[in-house]
Amino acid sequence: MSIYPAWFRAIRTAIRPFFKKLDVQGAENIKEPCVIIARHLNNYGPVAVYLFTPAEFHLWTYHVFLEKETLYRQLTEYTFPKRTRMPGWLYRALARLMSWFVPGLLRKIGTLPVYRGMKDVFKTMDMSVDVLEKGENVLILPDVDYVSQSENVGKLYTGFVHLGKFYYRRTGKRLLFVPMCVSKSKGTMRIGKGIAFDPDKPLADERERIAAYLHKELEG
Repeated sequence: MSIYPAWFRAIRTAIRPFFKKLDVQGAENIKEPCVIIARHLNNYGPVAVYLFTPAEFHLWTYHVFLEKETLYRQLTEYTFPKRTRMPGWLYRALARLMSWFVPGLLRKIGTLPVYRGMKDVFKTMDMSVDVLEKGENVLILPDVDYVSQSENVGKLYTGFVHLGKFYYRRTGKRLLFVPMCVSKSKGTMRIGKGIAFDPDKPLADERERIAAYLHKELEG
C-alpha cells in the first residue's frame, strides 16, 4: 500500500515529463526499511527525490514548514526577503497563500517534522522509528549549506546517525543508511550500497564512520 495519497501520485505523474529525467542506478540497494541520505541542492533536491526515487519515503522536514503561522514567519522573515528581490507586499501575500496549503500537503504525504534542541529532537527520532518499524523508508537531506547547488559535498549534519541507536533499541535490528547521489549536470540518480549501524561500537565512532562513508558516496 502506498504511503502517498492517490492525488499526489497523479500530480507527480503529470508533472514528471516536464523535468529532465534522471537515469536511476542502483535501485536494488534500497532494502526496506532504510534511511536514504541525499543532498538538498537548494530546491532541486526535494523535487528530484519525489519525482525519481524508486521507492517511497518519509522526508525529514524542518518543523516550521508544518504549521501555518511558523511557515508564514519563516517565509516573510527569512526565505523571501533574503533569497528573492520581490517587494514586501508581494512576498507577504504569497507567504500567506503558501502557509494555507503547504503544511497540509506536507502532512498528507507523510513528511516527518524535524525539531531542534535536545528535548524536542527525541520526537523526531521516535516518529522516524515508528515508520521504519512499519517497513517504510525515511529520506534525509542533511546539507548544512542547503542552498548550495555545487555537486561538491560540503559539511553535513550527522545527528541522523542516532536513528541507528534508537532503531536498534526498539527492534534489535541494525539500521541501514543508503547514499543517493543526485547529479543534475549528469542527469543521474546513483544509489550506493548501504552501510549498517553497528550497535556494538561506541556511538561517536559510528557517527564518524557512517558520516564519512556517506560523504564519500555523495561525491559521486
